[in-house]
Amino acid sequence: MPGVYPLESNEDYLRLGEQIGASAVWVPDHLLGIYHPELWADEPYAEVVPDPDGYFDPFCMLTALGQKTPITLGVAVTDSARRRAVDVARSALSVHHLCRGGMHLGVGCGEAESLLPFGYPFDKPVGRFEEFLRELRHILDTGEMPGGGCGRIGLPLESEHGKPKVWVAGHGPRMLRLTGQYGDGWLPAWRMSSAEYGEKKEIIARHAREADREPPISGLLAPMIMGESRAQLIEYFEKNPLSKLTALFIPGEVWEPYGIEHPAGRESRGLIDVIIHELDADELRALAPRIPIELLDDYYIVGGPTEMYDQLAAYRDAGCEHLVLSVVPSTVGGEEGIDRSVSALKDLLGRLAGD
Repeated sequence: MPGVYPLESNEDYLRLGEQIGASAVWVPDHLLGIYHPELWADEPYAEVVPDPDGYFDPFCMLTALGQKTPITLGVAVTDSARRRAVDVARSALSVHHLCRGGMHLGVGCGEAESLLPFGYPFDKPVGRFEEFLRELRHILDTGEMPGGGCGRIGLPLESEHGKPKVWVAGHGPRMLRLTGQYGDGWLPAWRMSSAEYGEKKEIIARHAREADREPPISGLLAPMIMGESRAQLIEYFEKNPLSKLTALFIPGEVWEPYGIEHPAGRESRGLIDVIIHELDADELRALAPRIPIELLDDYYIVGGPTEMYDQLAAYRDAGCEHLVLSVVPSTVGGEEGIDRSVSALKDLLGRLAGD
């Protein structure tokens, strides 16, 4: 779900999740969005969402929607900078009990766009996250703050769905270690090869064994630009070049072979540190038509069901157990495009499950 105002746009995604047989539907936790507000009116999805920065608090939104569906709802992901672990634990347990299908809790280090403009720290993110995750795990397991004292949460730690699962957005060596030591699930969002995925899955499992824990469930948050076919998407981008600005969340060094420079420079790490609101809107408008679709291929899974099947099946074969399909809404042409995606997603998931 997009996680933005109005609530009806999220209800549409929830219904689509039910139609395609999803076991869980997830929502992001952002303060600022991933689109430049000065350019938003020209995006097809603006017909549904008036402001790209109009994000609901995800825990509040999931509580509202959780009364309407038996599907498990999740946050993918909240961070360790804006809330203390005990606050996140209480929110997660509240949603877990108030939603018919329970809750998945995704956690990570966060990105600059929802931290720096609001005065939150973004230095030493992994060190801060390790302290947060250790505390979160202890609270969810025992109901008490680590280290003794009177701090505790009195909510039941389990519902009919068990405990809320903690999914860690881990990519680098330290985060993979933390995933194995404390996570119930692994939910990477950065694009990697299926071979690299399998290697990291084994690293996480090794850390889990060393901590006397079961290996976490292996998930994948797959950022997708989906159409009827790749040819249809190329035609769409020719008519709507601004939709290609999702390439801003690809690291600057990846842009170089295509003969264009990332507006935030070669050293930009893309999704981690780009704050699109700080970039010049007119320059972005001029840049968008020059972005080749091949650059989008370096981060997103781009194409129709056939192209996507070939890529996603490789992750399944490498050990992916829980696939989160993150369809970029602005690239599929508004509500009409989303409706087309339902049939395509049903076809895709049916093929993945039927092999």
